[in-house]
Amino acid sequence: MTLNERIAAVHIMQRFVRMSRVLLPIYSSLINKKDLNVAEQRRLKKITGVYDNFHASPEASTYLINSDILKLIQNVYFWLVSNKGESPQSFYEYNEFIKESDRLIKLWNRQLMN
Repeated sequence: MTLNERIAAVHIMQRFVRMSRVLLPIYSSLINKKDLNVAEQRRLKKITGVYDNFHASPEASTYLINSDILKLIQNVYFWLVSNKGESPQSFYEYNEFIKESDRLIKLWNRQLMN
């Protein structure tokens, strides 16, 4: 992987993490809602499409940004899709995702300011 390819991959990873920090909580609230209106159904379908079509290896985030954030994102999405969102394991995974994504975003924001 060339330096430019690595920089591009890190940039994509940053965008995906930032996007997931917003989308996964929205997705969680939508799937727990009993009756969705048309706009909410459309939003749920779009979010599902994002995660169903993202096929990055969890090891990529470890290699690129020294974090297991992709594995955390995949685990949170798995728990939400499998309707097991109310288990202690799912709460643990979700909290770990929130903490790690917040840490990364704070780090990236600090780097942008320098």
